[in-house]
Amino acid sequence: MGSGVWFKNIMSKKKRGDRSQKLKIYSTPELSNGYKEENCLQNESPILTNDVSEENHDDFGMRIEEIAATQIQTAYRGYVARKNFGRLKATVRLQNLLQCDAVKKQASTTLGHLHSSTKIQAQIRARRVHMVTEGRLRQKKLENQSKLESELHDLEVDWSGDSKTMDEALARIHQREEAALRREQAMAYAFSHQVRHYK
Repeated sequence: MGSGVWFKNIMSKKKRGDRSQKLKIYSTPELSNGYKEENCLQNESPILTNDVSEENHDDFGMRIEEIAATQIQTAYRGYVARKNFGRLKATVRLQNLLQCDAVKKQASTTLGHLHSSTKIQAQIRARRVHMVTEGRLRQKKLENQSKLESELHDLEVDWSGDSKTMDEALARIHQREEAALRREQAMAYAFSHQVRHYK
């Protein structure tokens, strides 16, 4: 029922019983000299303290407009409360959906996939670095081998056939190989630390 229908029902409400029997005098009017008027005439229209006739009052002494306003306010407050309760229920429903097991499982699997993909990417990055360092080491080895072969060729040309010169030549060759190997290792170490620094 809307508030307009309630207001009409209240305004058109019929009084039960005789109004003359329910007449009550709420306060006796004072005269200008300070004395209260003792005698109220029964045949005059009854007047209450707010100069409102009794026709606008119900059995409890409240005005009908006040009752109507109270009921309208009550209806409006109920409407607002129901609306707020519906919003609250929707919020709770949304929170339950967000906290449900399916969403938790999906979030955990997504996080698991993210962790595994980052691990795979780290492994790929490490493999690339390893391949680059191996490629450089191979290249250096080939360069050193070609240098060694050229030096051996030069030694063969210069060698006089003496065993002493042969031992000295082989010792020099081994020293050069060791120096080249140390140089390669130092370069690989420097390169690997340089790549890690820029990750």
